[in-house]
Amino acid sequence: MPAPHLPRRTWAAAFTAVLVLALNQGWPAADVIKLASVLLVLIALVIGAGSHSE
Repeated sequence: MPAPHLPRRTWAAAFTAVLVLALNQGWPAADVIKLASVLLVLIALVIGAGSHSE
């Protein structure tokens, strides 16, 4: 199954929205940092998988 192809700007907006939502919900800063790290890795994997499709 091919990876979704979304502009990098869309990824950045979604990433920012999730982090802002977590902060607004009162998540501890340490948890938001962990969430950001995991999301960045996930985004990198999806973008990387999409660039290798034929």
